[in-house]
Amino acid sequence: MDLKKIFRNDRAVSPVIGVVLMVAITVILAAAIGSSVFGQSPSKSAPQANINAKFTNYTNSIPANITIEHLGGDSISWGSAELRFYDVNGSEVDVNTNGLTDYFNVGDVEGLYINDTMNPNSLYNVKIVDSVTNQLICDKELRT
Repeated sequence: MDLKKIFRNDRAVSPVIGVVLMVAITVILAAAIGSSVFGQSPSKSAPQANINAKFTNYTNSIPANITIEHLGGDSISWGSAELRFYDVNGSEVDVNTNGLTDYFNVGDVEGLYINDTMNPNSLYNVKIVDSVTNQLICDKELRT
């Protein structure tokens, strides 16, 4: 008996193995992509609100008050939002926010006292940022 003839087979098996491997790779890729896409939770969004801001009691370089009014939209929780005030150069100006209520609802008016001296005829910027999503809620430009 010739062992070379028994174990020698000229029929090709590689196309069958190739197809099986391609199907297995496709299934694994589909499972990985599906689990990553469907495994994500929906993204959170910041509250949407229409807010007006203006200076009150401003005289030349004397520190002034800022009045912000909630004109409509979602309620804002000051526990998860930051109020920032910048001058024209982008430097943050110190604002006393101690008197803010817990929630800023539609129709509410909040008064803020500016602790720094201000430049006359300058632009200032009021920003309210949601600290949970780091998204901008309000961006108002004010002129003294």
